[in-house]
Formats: sequence, C-alpha cells, structure tokens
Amino acid sequence: MAYLQQALAQKGLFPANLVTGYYGSITRGAVQKLEKNYGLPVDGRVAQAEWSILFGSSSVTPKNKRLVLGYYTTDYPGDKESYQDLATYADYIDQIATFDCWVNENGYLQGMPSAEALALSRQKDVGMQLLVHNFIGGGFAGDFILQVLENPRSRQTLVREIVYVVNKYNLAGVNIDFEGIPPRGRQAYTTFVRELAGRLVTQDRLLTLSVPAKSADNPANSWSGAYDYAALGQMVDYLAIMSYDQHWSGGAPGPVASLPWVVSVLDYATKVVPSNKILLGIGCYGYDWPEYKLGRAVKWKDMPGLIAKTAQPQWSDQYSVPYLVYWQGGVKHQVWFENKYSLAIKLQLLSNYNLGGIAIWRLGYTDDQFWQTVAAGLRR
Repeated sequence: MAYLQQALAQKGLFPANLVTGYYGSITRGAVQKLEKNYGLPVDGRVAQAEWSILFGSSSVTPKNKRLVLGYYTTDYPGDKESYQDLATYADYIDQIATFDCWVNENGYLQGMPSAEALALSRQKDVGMQLLVHNFIGGGFAGDFILQVLENPRSRQTLVREIVYVVNKYNLAGVNIDFEGIPPRGRQAYTTFVRELAGRLVTQDRLLTLSVPAKSADNPANSWSGAYDYAALGQMVDYLAIMSYDQHWSGGAPGPVASLPWVVSVLDYATKVVPSNKILLGIGCYGYDWPEYKLGRAVKWKDMPGLIAKTAQPQWSDQYSVPYLVYWQGGVKHQVWFENKYSLAIKLQLLSNYNLGGIAIWRLGYTDDQFWQTVAAGLRR
C-alpha cells in the first residue's frame, strides 16, 4: 500500500509526509481524485486501470501478433522434452512458464527456477515466468493452498517470496497455477492476486493466472467457483484459461476440448474480462480410453504412431475434433485427440474474439506440424 501512496504523491494527489501503508479515507480520496481525472468509475477501488495509470503496464511484444505462452515442465530427472521443444521452436514462443515452485504451509516457496530453462530462454530471447503451483503428492492440494491464502501472515510471506525470486533471477513475471481451491476460497484467492498484482506492477513484471474453464460464474461450483474472472481480469496481465480436459482420463470418453464447449467458455469469459487479456488454453494431447477403464494420455507427437498401429481417425462434425475406435486384446478403445484441422479451427477463435494469444499445455508434446499450424493461425 505504501507503493500506492507514493505513486499518488508523485502525481500530487496524496501528502508525501503521510505515506504509512494504511489504506484509510485520505488514500481512498486520493484514488477517487485519480479516477475522476482519468474518466474512470469513481469508486475508490484500485483495479488494473488505476495501477496502469500510476505505474505503467507490464507488457510484451509478441513475435507472431498474439502471445504464445508455453508451459515448461520437467516430469522426472533427465526429462528433456520441454527443453527440446523450446530449443527447436523458440521462434514461435514468446514466454514460457516453468513448473518449478510450490508453497509450504508458512507461505515460503519450495524449489527454484530451472537453470536449464533460464539459460536457454535467454539464449533464445524467450521470456521466462516462474510458475508457482499447488501440485503436491500427485494431485492439486486445494484445501492446503487455501489455508496459506486465508492466513494474512503466510499470504504476505508468499507475495514477498514470489517478488523476491522473480527479481533475483530477473524473470519476466510469474504464473500462478493454484487449482482445486474450494469455493469458499474465492475471496482469499482474489485478495492474494490483488496483493501480488500490486507488488509486481511496481516492478514491471508480468502476472498471469492459470484458471479453470467455465461457461458461467457459479460461486458454488466445486472446481471453478473460487475463480472470479471479472475481479481477476482487472488485476492481471493475462488470464490463461485451461480450455482442455472437458473429458479427462478418469471420466467417460469424449473430446478433450470440443468446439461448442470452447465457444461457450469464450462467450462467457469475454463478457467479463478484456479479450486481449485472455489466453486460450491449447492441449497438445488426447486420451485413449479402454472400455470401463481409466484413459491414458497420448501426446500430439505420438498420435501418428498410434494411428499407424490401430485404425484411421474419424471426424466428429458435432464437436469439430477427430477420434478413432480400435480393438486390442478383445477390448474396445476410444481415442479423442487434436490434429491440425481441429487446432486450426480453434486458432480461428483468436481473431473471432480478439484474444491475447494462446497458452500451450505443454512443451515437449508437440512436433513440426503442430507449430506450422500455430504459425498459420497466428497470422490471421
């Protein structure tokens, strides 16, 4: 809050000798003067518009008209898949978010930015964001991270930790990927994002959020209720909507991201978030479901080999995605996936909705055909 008061004082709206870090009536009055001067709604709320006026806006200039963010992961020691994709396809990529750090119960970061990813991203002129997640013990620990965010002390510690690490390694910014937060955590998560945004914008660092896809705002929804698109969209640089896993390995077979579902997600999102802040999530994988069993993920780059060994794909006009059916050992398999045609259709949505770009899950799953399709779609 002291940053806010100092910036207001520089514009002659706040007494410099009263900088305390406490948001009281004097600070609120100064914010309202700022809002009136710049034609904003005069409500005394410090949202993205106010921050941008006071501190400027963190931004990047995309290489291909719209931003391309690639998630970079190391799933096991020696895993080089993301590294190899970044080395090969860096000309198409603007930013990476490295799945490196998680949080302990006191708000301190665990892990550290990938030295390999950092060195290569700098060599290739690709911005690197620290990705902070709550994937612990094989799943997303929603209740655990909510305890951290609800406690003012641990929440403030987490904010300080993120800002410190981002500055220490001179990173482009941070991506927050806290998934599975229970609906009751809606306010705590929003408060955390607001506090983090206030610190990062003064450092000229990017803040992006990975958020679950939804086609309406239901605060009671067990998976997406905690994520207030309208409030979050005011405070961040980009909202990366995870518009994949419509059907997932543990559920019934079906499209990973059918066109009607993705359109419904964007119809809602663009009503409450500036469209140029939205990154459309692109999943580079499908699922192979044996009948009555859990599905297994199939990477984009591995689909040609599976097709060659099983059956020719079919096309769903209803969902605008490919699928195939084959039998193995007397067991029926359904495979729903993406190909260059379904990807091209989704990329057309970027111009239809004037979106900010795409967020790709994940680097290491792709091939030449994937990136050629992306390049063609970004030129529209």
